[in-house]
Amino acid sequence: MTTPFREILRGGCLLVACTAPLIGCGENAGQSDGVGGIGGDAAEMVSHFLQVRELPIFTDIVPIEGARVCVLGAVDCVTTDAEGLVELRFPRDQEVAFTVETEGYGSWVFANVTDDRFPEEGTAEMTTVEALSEIADQLGITYPWKQGMVGLQRWPSRAGVRFVPVGSTVDAVGEPFYFDASTMGYSLELGATTDFVATPYFQLASGGFTEVAPGVQQFELAGAAGECASSWAWPGDAPNRIRIPVLEGFTTYGSMICD
Repeated sequence: MTTPFREILRGGCLLVACTAPLIGCGENAGQSDGVGGIGGDAAEMVSHFLQVRELPIFTDIVPIEGARVCVLGAVDCVTTDAEGLVELRFPRDQEVAFTVETEGYGSWVFANVTDDRFPEEGTAEMTTVEALSEIADQLGITYPWKQGMVGLQRWPSRAGVRFVPVGSTVDAVGEPFYFDASTMGYSLELGATTDFVATPYFQLASGGFTEVAPGVQQFELAGAAGECASSWAWPGDAPNRIRIPVLEGFTTYGSMICD
């Protein structure tokens, strides 16, 4: 298995409180142990095998047991087994998303499309709350996040890529930040991505935006991005654009695969 930042993991459950009900993911949602997912006719569904594990990934893999994965439309949330694994099942050819939560780590939102590129397996790397608190200090904000956070990635990584909010909700997006290869931290002072090949494996990818209001937000990869197509995201309304769902207190990962 590989990391979602290497564009293998693609799965989903919509988690936008202002545009759709959060089914199967709230305090009163049911839970099941280990492998589980949406039921239905197998011919109309696709499966994704997800492993939840701890960052950093440069050392031995540490799977996380008991992580809670919630899917829109599912009867139950599911929890990872001793190997950090769950099976997720989704309708074909849909814009979908899911959350991953576990005590002591930051919570993620992932969005995707269950098209022909939807893979069978992948991983979600979890960052400790202590590490996220350090990043919050770098960005002059507080952790837990007051609204939502967005981490964006061009794949492969490239210096000079700018992340730009677009559409009618640009005022709902906070300050841009980027990973600074010279300091190995995140900074509000940079205007584009820096040249460091491992940035996809860092906690908030190559950069993103602070204090993003919950809802569906749209972003464009500009500057040195090249020609890009949505990967961990929903397609946007123009080339090099993606839409992603933002949830209060969560970090949403969005990415594009580019030439």
